[in-house]
Amino acid sequence: MRLSISKIKHQPAASQQYQLVDDQLNPAAYGYTEFSFTEPVSFTGKVTNTGKGLFEVAGIYAAKLQLTCSRCLSPFELPVTGEITTLYGSSVEEETAGELAVHSFSGDNIDLDEFLLSEISFALPMQPLCKEDCRGLCPECGTNLNYDACSCAKEQIDPRWEKLAYFKFNGDE
Repeated sequence: MRLSISKIKHQPAASQQYQLVDDQLNPAAYGYTEFSFTEPVSFTGKVTNTGKGLFEVAGIYAAKLQLTCSRCLSPFELPVTGEITTLYGSSVEEETAGELAVHSFSGDNIDLDEFLLSEISFALPMQPLCKEDCRGLCPECGTNLNYDACSCAKEQIDPRWEKLAYFKFNGDE
């Protein structure tokens, strides 16, 4: 996703609005293999020339991701949206300005792909679930318990603790 800044590059305090949709964004090309996109990613925002050789990019992104449920391993869709604010500079290497990281760019275009994918990956849940009450897979036979019941024995005792099943307290029969 490229933002052309040629109109504001030499005008301090100038800003330009953007509304972009990108259907070519490939997370795997940047090392993000835990998700893919089911719809194009959209970005609505603006770029402001701060007048110090830096350009502030601020806006909102929206995407629909395909993830794998961590309990039942079924694929499912998850819509994500978020706000971003960051700085880009043409003569700097990754450093910080205040609390914001400064990313480098060259020419008249700012490439948001890597930053946007990073922000989307931060929006992912630690354990993606297809639904809140996902029952997962049977640990014995692998049946998806959301769709089928299995006939596996439910009361299996770990062999390391088996002797404790026969333990009796004083007064117990």
